[in-house]
Amino acid sequence: MKARNKHVAVGVAVVVAVAVALGAYASMEERGEELFREGVRLANEGEYEGALEQFERAMAYTPTVNVLWNIACCHVVLGNRDLAVSCLDRYMEHDTAFQESAELQEVLAAIAAEPHNIPDLDRRNELWDEVEAASRAVEQGRATPATAVQRRYGVSSLGARAKTGDATVESMQSQILTASLIERERANDLEGGLAYAERALAYSAHPNLYWNIGSAHLLLGHRDMTLAFLDLYQQRKPQVRESAEVQQVMSDIADAPPTIGRELAERLYERLNSAVDRALPPSPTPRARPPVRTDMGDED
Repeated sequence: MKARNKHVAVGVAVVVAVAVALGAYASMEERGEELFREGVRLANEGEYEGALEQFERAMAYTPTVNVLWNIACCHVVLGNRDLAVSCLDRYMEHDTAFQESAELQEVLAAIAAEPHNIPDLDRRNELWDEVEAASRAVEQGRATPATAVQRRYGVSSLGARAKTGDATVESMQSQILTASLIERERANDLEGGLAYAERALAYSAHPNLYWNIGSAHLLLGHRDMTLAFLDLYQQRKPQVRESAEVQQVMSDIADAPPTIGRELAERLYERLNSAVDRALPPSPTPRARPPVRTDMGDED
């Protein structure tokens, strides 16, 4: 995949951030830039699966349209038809010039017409070349204006999900990644679980993902990342924001060192988790089981 000029980051050697270093220095923007640059490096080396993972993770920290574009392009090259269409459509909702490009509308429709997982590697590369050429034409002011009939993508908040009849392509991807997050947490692999939570957030802004990322950062000792993601979680959970008990724990986290020691981190997590549980309304009472028959019965 050739990166579009406005998305290219200078190639650098990215060191995998250990807990101490991340807790000590990385802001949201710095962490997002670090992951983005690593994704660009991998993409330039043809390692698109690895690049996709880095771009997905970068989206959790710097949710910009350039990161979304790179996610979409990786899906094109990897042959992930539905995610390529949905992510490109979501990108075009933020870029009127791309919506109005006949060439981009045509290539997006062509991707949507391919098999579910595009099997032909040459066809994937051909489609990517068409996407790249169409995007370059937009940037250079050479795009052909799309007709009303062609302007199918990027023209409503419903996006490709409504147009294709598939309402779950991105939410399903988020659920798949969340399942891997749960497996990592059960294996006590906090860093692995954090990576999956970051990736899941690229496809669904579910409040629990902000909690998962924030609490993982807390247990890993990353004070500033903890505060940032837990603030995003509270914005989506007003009951939590209104809890004096939760706010006291948040204040204590803010008073902790930038790199929180393990014992203190675990104590703060236990307090925070209990406070949030008390702040949230109780789960609804499960409905009674329907009166279904439990045996097959005799043949007619």
